[in-house]
Amino acid sequence: MKITKDKNTLILTETECFSIEDTLECGQVFRFEKDGDGYVLHAADKFCRVSQKDGAVTVISDDPDFFFRYFAFDTDYPAMNARLRSFEELSAVAEVGKGIRLLRQDPFEMIISFIISANNNIPRIKGIINRLCEKAGEKLAEGYAFPTRDRLLALTAEDFAALGAGYRAPYLYEATRTVTDEFIAELIALPTEEAYKKLLTVKGVGPKVADCIVLFGLARGDSFPVDTWIRQSLSTADLDTPQKIRGYYLGRYGELSGLAQQYIFHYARNLGPSRLSQV
Repeated sequence: MKITKDKNTLILTETECFSIEDTLECGQVFRFEKDGDGYVLHAADKFCRVSQKDGAVTVISDDPDFFFRYFAFDTDYPAMNARLRSFEELSAVAEVGKGIRLLRQDPFEMIISFIISANNNIPRIKGIINRLCEKAGEKLAEGYAFPTRDRLLALTAEDFAALGAGYRAPYLYEATRTVTDEFIAELIALPTEEAYKKLLTVKGVGPKVADCIVLFGLARGDSFPVDTWIRQSLSTADLDTPQKIRGYYLGRYGELSGLAQQYIFHYARNLGPSRLSQV
């Protein structure tokens, strides 16, 4: 990958393992919209326009350094992809999903967003989050920042419900009070499994949501969220619960478990879980 950077633009060429569409559309991020031949993306209190044409990626933002880190452009994804392809059962999956990158997102934003995501569909998740940002986020030159904890503390459970959060409204209210700066700092400092267990103490955070937060909010590759697609793809007579599936594949793929999970999720959602019977 070759990178050219100026004050407001990143241009990347020779992007063997990066697809904007596959990365944004694989369930790890919710604040983006199609914009012509690219996307407008919001993250924390930043936004960018990102497009991809003829193998070149262009990111336009007033903070290109933020998005360089956000898209993990400093990480050797071709090498990670090659390591996963060495597992025979992942050869086809890793080829189809090779453009996916794990975004480096804000932990607080991920905790709130994935509580909203529980038992929900992506269009509805995006709508609730967008309304939350409009109500409590700082106005940016385009769109809104994700609300800070201080801003969310001003909202009641009824306010969250009015945004369409449904039964998740009291969970969001409680999480805003539980997830302090100190809580986040401790999460970051803990080993992955301990961080996962700590997240399970937050109301509204179950095992799948905790794994998603660890993977997308703490950038811990040794995580393996098990949702319906993963269960349909990987269940066997022996691996007949989410906990067993999670434990087995964490042991098998180690620090690349999260990327493997995204490859399998992407493959299953686009090509069907029945085609993963060999995994």
